[in-house]
Amino acid sequence: KTLLILDLDIKTSGTGCVKIQKIECDNCKIETEKGTSVLQSIKSHKIDIQTNGGKVIGLGTLYGNTDICATEKGSVNIEKLQGTTINISTEDGLLKTKYLYAESASLSSESGDIMLGSVHGNTNLQTKTGSITVDSSDGSLKASTYHGTIDVYVSQLRKVDLKSQKGSITVKVPASLKAYLELSGRKVDVSSEIQLKETQSASKDDHVTISGHMNQRDETDKWIKADTQNGKVYLKSQSWIQSVKLKS
Repeated sequence: KTLLILDLDIKTSGTGCVKIQKIECDNCKIETEKGTSVLQSIKSHKIDIQTNGGKVIGLGTLYGNTDICATEKGSVNIEKLQGTTINISTEDGLLKTKYLYAESASLSSESGDIMLGSVHGNTNLQTKTGSITVDSSDGSLKASTYHGTIDVYVSQLRKVDLKSQKGSITVKVPASLKAYLELSGRKVDVSSEIQLKETQSASKDDHVTISGHMNQRDETDKWIKADTQNGKVYLKSQSWIQSVKLKS
């Protein structure tokens, strides 16, 4: 049974923990220090969670416009997030979610890794020294890291823009994907089963750029750009079934 509440506002100190489940409310606000917050099946117009070193754990679906901020070693691990706008940030902690459905989502970390399962909508991912992994992206995706690696499976797309300064970038696509690709790094490795048409290749100062069309010749709205300053770029073919198998 779901409990209906207008406003929920909980604040704990020290290692005080919070657990709420099966609640519908207009506003849900939680503030902890080192304590763990566990939220299960929450539906709210606005979800606002802040922790200063604690864990934020989401079970089932968190439904609503969501703001989560975890400082110090605070981490965020949520099963399913659904809302119009979703903003999550960590400092040193891991940021992980299995399913993300949002018109606009922004996820960032200073040194933590960002690990996402299935992502839908317009998504912006940013970390300085952590790595970024996306098991399946459907929509527009922008991901950038300074030191870390990026590993993304693009199932369907509008615009995908991946940038790393020092790390490698691996882009996995279904063999039938229609897109324009522009890949640049110290080395660009395109797997043999992917045939790019009208390929152009350019080299400058230990930097290689390869561009071409995949399964079409005139697509300009759907594109994948991967650019790393000092790392390598890998383009691989992977079926959706393989991506599901790898996850389980």
